[in-house]
Parts: sequence; structure tokens; C-alpha cells
Amino acid sequence: MPDEKDPRAVAAIDAWSSLKGERAHHEQDWEELARLIRPQRGNFTAAAPELPRNEKPLSSAPIVAQSNFASGLYGTLTNPANRWFELGTTDQALADFQPMREWLDVASRITLASFAPSVSPFYSQASQLFGDISTFGNAAQYGEQPAGERRFLDVTLSLAEVVVSIDAYGRVDEWVRRFKLGATAAARRYGLEALPERIQTAAMKGSRDSFVFFQHVHMNDGWRKGMLGPRGKRWSSIHVSEEAAAVVRHSGYADMPVDFPRWDVETGQGYGRGPGWIALAEARKLDLFERANLRAAQRAADPTLLAPEREVMPLRGRVRPGELVYGGVDAAGRKMLQTLDTVSGVPLTLEMKERAVEHIRDAFHWSLMNLAGRTGMTATEVIERQEEKLRLMAPHMGRVQEEYLAPKIARRFRQLMSAGQIPQPPQEARGADLTIEYTSAAAMAARSAEGAATVRLLTDLAPLAQTNPRVWDRLSEDDIVEVLAEARGAPARLLRSREEADKLGQARAQQEQGAQLLAAAEAGGGIMKDLAAAGAPEAAG
Repeated sequence: MPDEKDPRAVAAIDAWSSLKGERAHHEQDWEELARLIRPQRGNFTAAAPELPRNEKPLSSAPIVAQSNFASGLYGTLTNPANRWFELGTTDQALADFQPMREWLDVASRITLASFAPSVSPFYSQASQLFGDISTFGNAAQYGEQPAGERRFLDVTLSLAEVVVSIDAYGRVDEWVRRFKLGATAAARRYGLEALPERIQTAAMKGSRDSFVFFQHVHMNDGWRKGMLGPRGKRWSSIHVSEEAAAVVRHSGYADMPVDFPRWDVETGQGYGRGPGWIALAEARKLDLFERANLRAAQRAADPTLLAPEREVMPLRGRVRPGELVYGGVDAAGRKMLQTLDTVSGVPLTLEMKERAVEHIRDAFHWSLMNLAGRTGMTATEVIERQEEKLRLMAPHMGRVQEEYLAPKIARRFRQLMSAGQIPQPPQEARGADLTIEYTSAAAMAARSAEGAATVRLLTDLAPLAQTNPRVWDRLSEDDIVEVLAEARGAPARLLRSREEADKLGQARAQQEQGAQLLAAAEAGGGIMKDLAAAGAPEAAG
């Protein structure tokens, strides 16, 4: 390979250094958040961020509160036990069109199935992402479809190896990742010939040395629609080896392959802050409380002894349990050894610790997220609790849906459509705008409540309708059927369209009318026969 540095590689490395320096003030808080709340992350300022972190916090209360909050987000937004999103359309007339409803149902099910564990590690990686965003207020997840594999790849990345740039509208428009690969792994990923000479040599020798690589993703300013190769992609992706500043792969993506959701972002800021930042002050305080209490307990259990001069009482600096100390008392029985009292003046109480823990839990919405173990709550109370949770966190969860779930689902849908895994929509729907509708547990509970209310209404009206059938004329049968089907989560394909149902009803009415006419004709014929039989003797006379 040539010795001169590739300008694209230099640009990627410079972008990493520049963006890394711009967020230095954030990384100071992130290090503290990782130490106290999410110890498995961190190393933001370390020279080797990929190395494991060895922090051992003294209190697990912040970790438990954060974990509970992240689990609540996971269960609310992406619970695999629920159908947590559906595809829809903004055109109401088209949404009521039965073929379109059936196609949306099929497309939603296929797209949702592409996130299943057998096809993608999405759910396990989403759990990690919610842990990061709840602590640091930011998270990064990379997604692509590996060549030659019939599955999707979703990987949640540590913030220590990712930097981003924000455009004028507050959106992520540039992303750089710094990571290490062994020589053999790099040869498998990029091909031996694409690597610099030193890495090639290490790979051929089977060396276990690791080398630094960068991936630089940004808007493709030279994008030309319909062109083959990287220029035909909206997003340019360049993989760079720090060794020799060489480009080892240049490709592109139709959609941004990186999701970078943020929890709460102030105007003009590129990075967000999460509930962990709110809890940080109390987490620091609790950590200091624990350290002070442990030191006080250690001094109480093994206090410092005050003794006379060494020559008078040769204790050799330590008194062991069960040991006999000669000279420990004088002839008058007074103690010659005294303990240094440093414990009685410690103004820390259990109440102070509990107050700090309570504040940490409040920062992570503990009372809203934690319903496990609570008894005596009715179904209505559970629904109200879920609605309250969604209402309080709606601004932040809306951002997570906007910056993470919506682009993730939209990109997955387009990938499946391009691969022919989703059937083409009805001809009438070609070019229509699609929407993503999130069906959270609270939304499903609200739908179920609507269905239950409809059933109760029908039950209450039944006695009244017996005296006045006009009561049923106030109700729309089609709306009742659709409300109950939606409340039960029935597939759209089970229902016929209203027009088709009207045609079947008209055909059935015509059949019934024909049957009535036939029955009337047969009855009339019988009467004529009876009359004829009754008048026969008179005619004979």
C-alpha cells in the first residue's frame, strides 16, 4: 500500500479528536455517573476505553434504582411480550379501506417479527441502551444487515467509543467510532489486501496484537440518486486504520445506520442528560455516607488505643483478643489503656441515608416504575398508574421514540421491503405516507377498557330495548364490531369491509324476501286448493 496518508483517513481521525475534545466537560460527569450508578460502563477519559472497569461502589441503591428504571422503559416501550408498534397511515379514508387495513396488519407483523431473538439481538441490546440513556442521558446503537447472513445485527455501543456531531436542527449528522481489532479479526472483516503492511504481517503470523480502527459515518455531499457504489448512498461510511492512516473500506448506507437517542437536551447542546444526572448529587452524598459509616464502624470495632510511653508498657503497637496485658491498670485499679473516642461525634444517622436513597429513587421515578409486589390494586388503578407514568415521562419518551424507535422501525421496514419480505401494498395505497403507532401497555389497557365499556353499555341497554326497540337504532353495529375487535387485539384480516358486509346483508335480505314470497305463494296455493275442495259438492249438485 502507498506510504502517504489518505486524506479521508486523516479527516476521520481528526473528526474523532475534535469531537472528543468538545465533549470533555460532559465526560467528567459521565465518569462519576459510571462510578456510582453504572459501574460496567466508563473509561471515557482513559487511553484504552475498551478495558474493563474495576470500580466497586459501596452502595447498590443507585444501581438498583437505575436498573429498575431502565427495565421500566424496556417494558413500556419495547416489551417483546406485546405488539408494541403498528404501522398506520395519515389518510383516514385509506385507513378504513379494508385491503389497506389487511396489508398494514401483515406489514406490521412481519416488521415486528424481524426484531425477534432468532433474527436479531435487538431486545437484549435495547435493554443495554435503556441502561445507558437512563444513566448518562445518551446512548448509541449500531445496526446493519451483515452480507451473506439472513439476520439483522443490532449492537449497543459504549459512549466511550462514540462521538457525534449535531446539525443546525439538533439532529445527529456525523458519527465516529473508535475501536480495536486483532490482526486476524481485521483481516476477516476487511480482507487481508485492504490492510496496511504491518497489520498484514501480524495477521499472517497469527499475532494477537490489537490495532486501532475508526468508522466515520456522515452525510454524503456527493450523493447522486440511482448511482452504483458509495456515491449512490445518502450516508458515506469510511473505515480507517490508525496504522498508516489508511482507508480499509469505503461504503455507504441508504439510511443512517446509527441511532443516538438522548433523554433531555437543552437548546444549543449536543449531548443530553438523564435521570442519573439528577440523582448524581444524592449518589455522591450516599457514597460519602457509606464510607464514613464504614470507617466509624471500623474504629468502633477496632479502636485506637491510648497508652503510656513505650518503655512503661511495651505493647508493640497491638493488643490481640484474649491477650493478657500486664500494666493495663495501676495499683489503684485505674485503666492505663484508653480508647480514642472518634465515633460519638459522627453526625450521620440511618434517616439521613434513607433520605438520600429516597431522593435517588425519586430521580428514577421509582414509585411509578415499581409495581411488583403491590397487592390490592384493581385493574383500573393499574391502568391509571400506567397512564400517570406515561404522562410524566411523555416529553422524554417522545424523544426516545423519535430518535431511536421510529428511525429503527422505518429503516427495518425499508430493508424488508427491498428484500421482498413484505408484500406490495394495494394499488390505491401506492405512495401513501405511513406512520408508526406505538401500542404501549397503557394504550392496550385503554383499548381493553373501551371494549369493556361497550359490552357494559350493551348489557345495560338490553332491558330497555325490550320495551322500546328504538334503543338499538341509536347504535352503529359496524362501530361496535370494530371497537370490540380493536379492544381484543383481533387481526384486521378477520373483519370484512363495511361495503362487503353491506353486500352480503343485501344478498341475505333478498334471499329471505324470496323465501317469504315462495312461502306465501305455497300458502296461497294451499288455500285455493282448500277452497276448491270445499266448493266441489255444490258444483256437483
